[in-house]
Amino acid sequence: MIRHTLSFRFKDEVAEEARLAVLAELATFPDRYSAMRNWSLGQNISTRDSTFTHAMSVEFDTNEDLLAYLTADSHERFVRETWRPVIAQQAIVSYEYTERPADIVRRASELSQKPRDRAPYGMEYARIEVPDLPATIDFLQYHVGLQVEAHTDEYAYLRADLEHHSIELISAPQREIGVTTAIGFSVENDDVLAQLQKKVVAAGYQVMELQERQKSFCDSGFAVRDPNGLIVELFTEFQEYAEPPHIEIRPVDLVHPFIATTKFQESLHFYTKVLNFLPSDHIAGSTTFLRCEDRYHHSLALQNNKEHYVAHLCFAMKSLDHVMRMRARALYKGVPIASDIVNHSASTSIAFYMHDRRFGPRFELCDRHRVFTPEEHETHRARKMPADPRNIDVWRPAADDWGRF
Repeated sequence: MIRHTLSFRFKDEVAEEARLAVLAELATFPDRYSAMRNWSLGQNISTRDSTFTHAMSVEFDTNEDLLAYLTADSHERFVRETWRPVIAQQAIVSYEYTERPADIVRRASELSQKPRDRAPYGMEYARIEVPDLPATIDFLQYHVGLQVEAHTDEYAYLRADLEHHSIELISAPQREIGVTTAIGFSVENDDVLAQLQKKVVAAGYQVMELQERQKSFCDSGFAVRDPNGLIVELFTEFQEYAEPPHIEIRPVDLVHPFIATTKFQESLHFYTKVLNFLPSDHIAGSTTFLRCEDRYHHSLALQNNKEHYVAHLCFAMKSLDHVMRMRARALYKGVPIASDIVNHSASTSIAFYMHDRRFGPRFELCDRHRVFTPEEHETHRARKMPADPRNIDVWRPAADDWGRF
């Protein structure tokens, strides 16, 4: 076993915000470099030597794993562009050691007994500000299959299945395009909600009140802005109807948002280390798929991008036949199909995407989104896949076939 330690001190003139950003990026390393073991990072509390203000420790199975990490392009870029400009002094030590048998047994026992921190249960709704409320309602009814549950001149609620609503629309005539301003996730119980709120506070994020209307649809909850400014609402006991809508061609669930972000590492840290989402798969240098306790392959996806926006919302339909019937409606009405029928490699779903910017993000209608078994949910190790269109759509013929994306 190889232990690698890094002690360091920031330059005095480096602002606190910049220091926190560097520490937050260091905290993403275990997710980015799969060979890392027992990673830790902390502030120096020694009363004998204050040369360094912080230290990071990590272990690797072999020296080859350590060298692969140190020479990785992403690590060298981080050192060159982010690390060196802000660090005044550092000391690095790497050494090989052999674990005592008693330590191996104790560590295995601790890992088997320690419960994992729980993530939110699953996505419930998105809040979208739209320039034309009536037209957006018509679009979501006809082309997505949602049912209107409440409607005023200022807002509307539309649902897919039993949950009170999957989409909340806000009238915003000052906007030119529809913009997703909030996403809502249910939480299993008050204990999990309290633990999540504690982690949000500990990470330095501001806890906010739920939107006033949303408070009437749940027992308790809070809101927080993610690193992009997107509002994330977390709550327990979201209201449900006794029966689903009496619409034959409709979704059965809102599965996930797909978020493009200029703050990829900060966002990944927020959703995995603060809100406890579990990584399911990574597309190298591009996208990470994250899951909640409902065990969908991903209840949220993050894409490294040059701008921030909610790129699409995914609805699971009742069958592939219903996906194709909605596609036929889109073709008949001339609704832009942003990405035609695809067979997603990671989540195994078959889908197509509609996009009219007036109504918000792309709307993905899919069939057969992968759901992990309870055992897979606890043991799955996220794959790191190359940025290849065949890792997005198995029906692509070659690595240079990016036509539909």
